[in-house]
Amino acid sequence: SCLYSLAAVAAVCVSPPSPPKVLLTTYMAARRGLGRITAACEAGVTRLTRVAHRAPCRLLPMADGAAAAAGAGAAHCAIGGYGGGLLGGDVVELEVEVEAGAALLLTTQASTKVYRTKRDGIAATQSLNATVDDGGLLVLAPDPVVPYESAAYEQRQRFMLSPAASLVAVDWVGAGRVSRGERWAFSHFASRNEVLRRSEAGAEAGAAPAKAVAVDAMRLSGGAGLLGLDLGRVEYDTVVSVLCSGEEAAPVAERLRVLSSALAHRRVGQRPGVLRAALAEEVSEPAAAAARALLGNVVVGVGVAQGSAAPKGGGGSGGGAGAGAQDVVIARLAAEHAEDVFRLLHFAMAPLAPRLGASPYGLRIHADVAALCPIKAGAAAAAAAAAPPPPTTEAARATSSLAAPLAPALSIARGLSIRAPGGNGWVPVQRAISAAAGLPPGEEAPPPPPLALSPRQRARMAHLSDATLPTGGFAHSGGLEAASQLGLLGGGDEAVRRFTRAATHSTATLLAPFAAGACSLFSSPVGKEGPSPAQWREWEALDTALHAQLSANGPARRASAEQGRALSRVGAVWLRQEAAARDLCAAFGDRGANPNRAPHGATMLGALCALLGLPPQVAAEVIAYTTARDVLSAAVRLNLVGPLAAVEMQADVAEEAAAAAAVAAQRGVANAASSAPLLEAMHPCHDLLDRRIFRT
Repeated sequence: SCLYSLAAVAAVCVSPPSPPKVLLTTYMAARRGLGRITAACEAGVTRLTRVAHRAPCRLLPMADGAAAAAGAGAAHCAIGGYGGGLLGGDVVELEVEVEAGAALLLTTQASTKVYRTKRDGIAATQSLNATVDDGGLLVLAPDPVVPYESAAYEQRQRFMLSPAASLVAVDWVGAGRVSRGERWAFSHFASRNEVLRRSEAGAEAGAAPAKAVAVDAMRLSGGAGLLGLDLGRVEYDTVVSVLCSGEEAAPVAERLRVLSSALAHRRVGQRPGVLRAALAEEVSEPAAAAARALLGNVVVGVGVAQGSAAPKGGGGSGGGAGAGAQDVVIARLAAEHAEDVFRLLHFAMAPLAPRLGASPYGLRIHADVAALCPIKAGAAAAAAAAAPPPPTTEAARATSSLAAPLAPALSIARGLSIRAPGGNGWVPVQRAISAAAGLPPGEEAPPPPPLALSPRQRARMAHLSDATLPTGGFAHSGGLEAASQLGLLGGGDEAVRRFTRAATHSTATLLAPFAAGACSLFSSPVGKEGPSPAQWREWEALDTALHAQLSANGPARRASAEQGRALSRVGAVWLRQEAAARDLCAAFGDRGANPNRAPHGATMLGALCALLGLPPQVAAEVIAYTTARDVLSAAVRLNLVGPLAAVEMQADVAEEAAAAAAVAAQRGVANAASSAPLLEAMHPCHDLLDRRIFRT
């Protein structure tokens, strides 16, 4: 239990150096592990020409199956460690290089355990930077990350692909030690995967692109309820993302797409008219058999990010069909049991076996038929019995009295870090202040205080949030229609409340940073000459980044593009008396990051807020409010909830989501992420429906 020096923290807050290097004298130095792997192709055989590591990271070239891998022209290496798992403050940095023509399979020894953090709340972090040259194949097939209760883990993986390179990468997190009643009980889990493609011209010049083709990011905290992982009274304990790109990854992407259809048919059964008739012809017998053999509920949603210019409207159907060689297909899975995930991944990645000499996850399948182990029975009761009692009113008041005076310091310190002794890692200043004050570990900084708006600003904010504004929000259900038709929602008002809460929170934490960032760009008055070239470049970079981050969810991406186009028209009419602002809104509609598609809703909303004289926090809160409004409007029209019940739900959900949006906006675009993985998996299934009321 280490306390930080308030004097040191105060010095940083008052006069922050760049970057701050104040030592935490009472902090135990974190372990910084390194790993370096280079795979090269020699005479048609892949060899590991470089393997270097430092604790707590360990790299193990696999002897078992080495002959088969070598015969197939591939290499196999496992990522492990010297201890039982990762501790708070551990840092692991991996560098992987797959040279031209080489094939590398990266696995893990077992699941990656992440132990609970200490009082300082410092997370265990892991990063992977991989480069794959033309003709190379990288397959990352780890076992799940398992964060224990009160653990904190952050992961960033970046894949740089040459034009003819291929990638299959799995990112997998489990609920924790479910048998001990620890289910989604960690402090927080954050993961971000970026796939970048060198262009033909860039590859010849040796230059890398500055933007990602696809980004898959999620930030999980707050328990299963807020994450939406108890929807339909089913306990989903496993969340997976699979990223596929390149010619050799295409069969894996196709199998994942077919699995999505097969699982939808498994849920619907004999009910006619729910799914498109053509889907039945696409489902192969092996995929149908794999779906029938599952132990529990599994949801798979597939989206595609175009490696080249996206078509007008924001990209195709989102189903992943007909993806090009340079496109990135992202599949998201949510499952009750890890055993089902092993089987589905083994089935999907089986086409890679001839290239790798082994089928990924084949060693995790020990029987043709699986049966449930009675571990989860009673786990919920055990968790309830072991849970600490809720804080008393006095305790809550005491915590609040500590947090309130610290709000200015935390606001000043946002984004600053203090170097730990020995130069091993950085500690966020906000976390240091909170720990010194005795606040709970991992607690977020409080949201900013309420804004002091002028009467004109309040009127404009109300009009911007009003249901009469023709932005097309009521044409979209946010995935609610797919959840209802596929039987994933459950019944009753409480099911709608859970869905709305999870969907609104997830959308707010993903989109609010982009809306606030766009608003900040145009906060100064626009002159007659319009925005500067630098402002245009920064706004287009924001819009491009959002497009990449929405790539895994085709319906959400289309809805965002449609609402962005509508907002540009609304702004041009609303501000018609202000010539510069009117022309700028029209220019937004004509000038997205890609000339063949419309700008996205969040970046357009942020720019419009700036032109209306509204601060960035308003843009973030409008995102939260309108999301809750649109989802509950869809629930009423689907006859899932009554209008009066929806009023009470919106009042409850929107206020909480607005606070989450304000905090997310302060984190910035680099940390923007969704927080409801089950909803992200089921939303793309909207494109599988035959009869639909809503566009998405």
